[in-house]
Amino acid sequence: MGSMHVAGASVSSGRRHFFMSSAQLEALEHREELERDPVRQKLGAPIRAGARILGFELAGGDAAVLALASHQARVADLATGECGAEAARHAGPVTAVAVLGSNYRVGGSRVAVSGSWDKTIRVWAVDRPYQTLAVLAGHADFVKCLAAHPTLPIVYSGSADKTIKYWRLPASLDAPAGAPPAIAPFKTVAGQHTGQILALCLDAGAGRTLYSTGSDASVRAWDALTGAAQPGAGGEAWCIARGQHKTNVVGLAATETELWTCSADTTAVSWDIETGGVDLVLQHSAPVTAVLPIPPAGVVVTGVRDGAIYVWRVSTGSPEIIREIHAHTDDVTCLRAAGRAFYSAALDQTLRRWDVRDVVDFAGGREFVPAELAAVAAAPAASAPPAQSMLTEEEERELAELMSDLDDA
Repeated sequence: MGSMHVAGASVSSGRRHFFMSSAQLEALEHREELERDPVRQKLGAPIRAGARILGFELAGGDAAVLALASHQARVADLATGECGAEAARHAGPVTAVAVLGSNYRVGGSRVAVSGSWDKTIRVWAVDRPYQTLAVLAGHADFVKCLAAHPTLPIVYSGSADKTIKYWRLPASLDAPAGAPPAIAPFKTVAGQHTGQILALCLDAGAGRTLYSTGSDASVRAWDALTGAAQPGAGGEAWCIARGQHKTNVVGLAATETELWTCSADTTAVSWDIETGGVDLVLQHSAPVTAVLPIPPAGVVVTGVRDGAIYVWRVSTGSPEIIREIHAHTDDVTCLRAAGRAFYSAALDQTLRRWDVRDVVDFAGGREFVPAELAAVAAAPAASAPPAQSMLTEEEERELAELMSDLDDA
C-alpha cells in the first residue's frame, strides 16, 4: 500500500483517505501517534473489537454486545478481554444494539437485538449470535438507536426516517427451521420529531416512559406500552423544545429524578423530569457524544468527540471536573455502568473498563493514570497494524456522513 505526505508525516493512502480533507488527514496522523502511546495502549484494559464500535450494551455476567461498523454485532467477554468469532451479520454497519430483560431467554440465553443501516433489526441469542431468530422490518431509513424494556419482550427503535417503532417479540422464541420470521411493529410514533431519532432511553424505574431525542434538538416522552404522548405538568404533551440545546442531541440517560442529554453543541444537560426545567449544564470544549450519570458516586461521566472522558462531581455545589481519562484516540460513542464499574467504547475500536471508586478516589492528579501504568510511559511499545476497512466506498462515505451528524445544526 502506498503512502501520502501530510504535514511532514507519512500516512497510509488507503481508500478511506480519499474522502478526507487535509484537516481530517492531520487529525488521523495525530490519532495514530496517540495509538502508539504505551499508557493509552493499556489504560482501561482495552478489548479490541477489530472494527469501529458504534454502540454497546452490557448483557449480564461477563458479556457485552457490540455494534460494529463492519456490518456485525459481536459479543465480547469482559473477563477474558476477547471478542467472539461468531457474529450477528447485517447488510450494512450496525449502529445500535439492545439486550432484552434477563427474564426473556431463548434456550437459557439472553436475547439481543441489533439495528443497522440496512433498515432492519435482527433478533438473536447472546450465546449464539450467528443465528437470526427473527427480523424486525418496517423502517424506511437507517436504524439509528434501540432500547429494550427491562421486563417485557418489547423493543423500541428510532430511525433516520423520523419515526419511533414499538416491536413486541413472541412470548417464546425458538430457533427457526428455515428463514427467520418477520415481525411487524405494533406501534409507530410519527409526526412529532422533525428530524432523525438519534437516541432513546427508558425511565430508571419500571419502564413506564420512553424518552426520545435527535437532530431536531427536542426531547419527548411516550408511554412505553402504548406509544401515547406522556402528559406534562400543565396537561399538554411532555416536551423539552429546542432551545437549551442548539443542535443534535445524541445521547440520553435517566435517573430516578433526572434526565441527562448530551449534544454536539458541546454541552451535557440535566433536566428535572417532573418540570422539564434545567438543573445543570456541563460545558465542554468539544461535542459531547455520550453521558452517564452514576448517582451512588455523585458523579456524571461524559465522553467527547476527541476521545476524552470527563468525570464531573455533581453532588455538591457547582459541578466540577474531578478527573480526566485520556485513553481513547477517537470519538467516544457509548458509556454504560454495572456494579462498581463503568465502561467506555469508541471509534478507536476499543471497549475499556473503569473502576468507579478507583477513578473517583484517585489521588495522583486530575488525569487518571494509575501508578503501575505511569511507569511504562518510558518503555517502547509495539504498534498494532492499522485495521482494514470492511466497507465499500459508498459505505465509507455514508459512515463519514454519520459521524458528521455532530456538525449539523
